[in-house]
Amino acid sequence: MKPSPPLVVPMQEERRPDLRRRSGLGMGCASLGSRIGPGAGLRALSAAHEAGVTWFDVAPAYGLGAAESLLGEFLKGRRRSVSVTTKVGMAPPERSGLIRYAYAIGRPTLSFASGLRSAFRKLKSTRNRHLPLDANLVETSIAQSLRRLRTDYVDVFALHDPAPDEVASDEVSRALERVLERGQARSIAVAGTAEACRAALRAPFPFELLQMSVEQFAANQREFADCGRRIALHSVFGVDGMRDRLLSDLARAPNKFQALIEGGYGADRERAVSDLLLERALVLHPGATVLASMFAPAHLKANVAVASRLESSRAIELLDEIMA
Repeated sequence: MKPSPPLVVPMQEERRPDLRRRSGLGMGCASLGSRIGPGAGLRALSAAHEAGVTWFDVAPAYGLGAAESLLGEFLKGRRRSVSVTTKVGMAPPERSGLIRYAYAIGRPTLSFASGLRSAFRKLKSTRNRHLPLDANLVETSIAQSLRRLRTDYVDVFALHDPAPDEVASDEVSRALERVLERGQARSIAVAGTAEACRAALRAPFPFELLQMSVEQFAANQREFADCGRRIALHSVFGVDGMRDRLLSDLARAPNKFQALIEGGYGADRERAVSDLLLERALVLHPGATVLASMFAPAHLKANVAVASRLESSRAIELLDEIMA
């Protein structure tokens, strides 16, 4: 089955450059409002949009609960030129206000903010909380998200890290049908594990998009590549530290790094590895949207450059050679 095209809203040609080579690149907003402050976040969202990024992925839990409101501010005057995904099923940590304050204090010092982020991720009390999915949560969550986003619809409304049995729930399915009937969302998705996405393929409800990590898709590519659903991928650098492992491997194997240089990735090892992983994600499944955090101007510039040069990519083969 031919892969579905990426879900994007056409741009007005007089306002935006040709996006045919960049439409697969989306912006993940998990750190918007927490690690990334409001001012810097809004500037980064605007810069990404000007660079041709049209897909913005958010959730009620992101940014310690602040991301949707900040994205809503960005959407003023731009709503028709972008696609917005939000989700239901996760909430910010119970002490999100205190954590947000700590981020605000630490942000001016980059090293502190970086160390803070690493330390927070190891603390159970700072992790997003799973909310059991039921009809009431679906109904209240979409209403609250639309209010925070300052819009009357989202392009994609996703179950956020659901259990497989929640994906199959008749109660949840009926609530999602009402969301569609009211026009609050244009399509419904599952954003979670391969097991949850597999449950979506079996469910009678028409989940139109499946979102999972790059590694989970790669491990189950044969199953999901021809499943007839749109695909979105996240965690480009690997939830298990793949980027760091690659950097370590290349430092110990100069011949492998030389192969990467000869493949056109440049002599900066960190940049080369980042570009390789992003390019691999973009070519892994034609038509997929790949979500990346691009709040640093240098990251945005590099990611857009990678997304614009995919005609003859060897990223998958090169990564296999390095990992062998």
